[in-house]
Amino acid sequence: MKWFYAAEGESSAPLTEADFQAKIEDGTITADTLVWHEGMAEWEAYASAMARPAAEDANERVEEESDGLQPCCECGTSSPVDDLIRYENSYVCANCKTLFFQRLEEGAALPGVLEYGGFWIRVGAKIIDGLLLGAVSLLLSFVAGMFNFTATANDATGTAFAVQMVLWVIQMLVGLSYTVFFLGRYAATPGKMACKLTVIRSDGAPITYSRAAGRHFAEMLSGLLLNIGYLMAAFDDEKRTLHDRICDTRVIRIQ
Repeated sequence: MKWFYAAEGESSAPLTEADFQAKIEDGTITADTLVWHEGMAEWEAYASAMARPAAEDANERVEEESDGLQPCCECGTSSPVDDLIRYENSYVCANCKTLFFQRLEEGAALPGVLEYGGFWIRVGAKIIDGLLLGAVSLLLSFVAGMFNFTATANDATGTAFAVQMVLWVIQMLVGLSYTVFFLGRYAATPGKMACKLTVIRSDGAPITYSRAAGRHFAEMLSGLLLNIGYLMAAFDDEKRTLHDRICDTRVIRIQ
């Protein structure tokens, strides 16, 4: 299978799987780089392409398995099972075994295997997002404080209360917009991007804007329950928080 990536508005030359992985490792291809290979409907960001399951190939794979064929987890080429090397639930053809076991030796994530974002890396992402939103909130509070100072000087208690209510509503809307825009558009907030995390559905599909909004409000519930909703990720096999369970989402790591 040949890969292509977009650089400065132009497509690269066709790359083998090994060359493509080398571009990822040296930073040429990042999570936002547009990539494509034969079989994809359109160009996609690398993070989305890796997170998206090959659902369109599911029927073909079922047929192949019934005929005694299995796709190589590296290159996707289907071969008789007897001609493949099996490692746990992965099958590798002879041409890809060197690359596959090199990944295994280096501790890299294996193809087709999702690496879920752990509790502490998600805490780090949350801290980054909190700092960014905190900076915006501080600016809004400063502006509101100026209005309150004027209202207090004029003994306008009602005005000061109204300013505080408007400030609260704006802060809520900023938090909602921040989450919905970044998750709906990039499948990750800036904090998650910095920590190389992305949010997907349980079937690997990207989340929609509406699901991102629902996840934002479900996350409030995780916090209201003494943060137990967040702590659930430390004890779950798929690192799911309460809001991940409610919204059928997963947070995975990307290379």
